[in-house]
Amino acid sequence: MPAKVSTKGQLVLPARIRKKYGIAPGKNVEILDFGDEIVIVPLPTNRGRGELQLKGDLLELISRYRREGL
Repeated sequence: MPAKVSTKGQLVLPARIRKKYGIAPGKNVEILDFGDEIVIVPLPTNRGRGELQLKGDLLELISRYRREGL
């Protein structure tokens, strides 16, 4: 789905994407750079008990899963 970047470097996420992934105004996202592509990942809003603690960088984790085909 094409989108245009503004002169200020801003990008508008289409409404159906925001709704599908629960991206509301003020919600944080992670922008990952894989060299030939970028990925926008919504971050969890609450960090409570029982949350999985990952060792390492999210970018490294996703790259590893892609390499291993998981």
